Amino acid sequence: MLVVNGRYGIDLAQGILELHAKGILVLNLKPCNVLLNDNDQAILGDVGIPNLLLGSSFVSSDIAQRLGSPDYMAPEQWKPEVRGPMSFETDSWGFGCTIVEMLTGSQPWYGCPVSGKYGSVVEKHEKPHIPSGLPSPIENILSACFEYDIRNRPLMVDILRVFKRFVCRCINLKPFFFLLMPILV
Repeated sequence: MLVVNGRYGIDLAQGILELHAKGILVLNLKPCNVLLNDNDQAILGDVGIPNLLLGSSFVSSDIAQRLGSPDYMAPEQWKPEVRGPMSFETDSWGFGCTIVEMLTGSQPWYGCPVSGKYGSVVEKHEKPHIPSGLPSPIENILSACFEYDIRNRPLMVDILRVFKRFVCRCINLKPFFFLLMPILV
């Protein structure tokens, strides 16, 4: 199961990188926005289509401040005026939440009211629970996704590299094989 989630992590990271290359932030990463195609590849199903139709940039739009689902929102999505502007690393937080939910079957802060989620993320600086027993590279990159200082969060290319290494090692490919796998599709 961990290898399957690793494969989905690769698919998601590649898709997010493609959007980032076009200057688009997702800002609403969550498992219900991930679809599986006929080849069992993970595809992003919601990339802020309403904002794209308005023709405004996610990075500078006031609408971007209201996008997101409370269980998956990075601290800067809750309080951009305090935490700083959203950036590509904002999507790293949502990616981490998505993978953690895929591993555990539970939403971060499930059952808490929105005000409780806000309190956990913004006021108490709590992070989603990362399940124990993960390989250390996966655990470390997921933990880094939940850094409160956005400058310390990994870029999607770093996340992709870790997931590719993990999956390649799990299926006994030579360690250098991940370098041959394209970063962008």
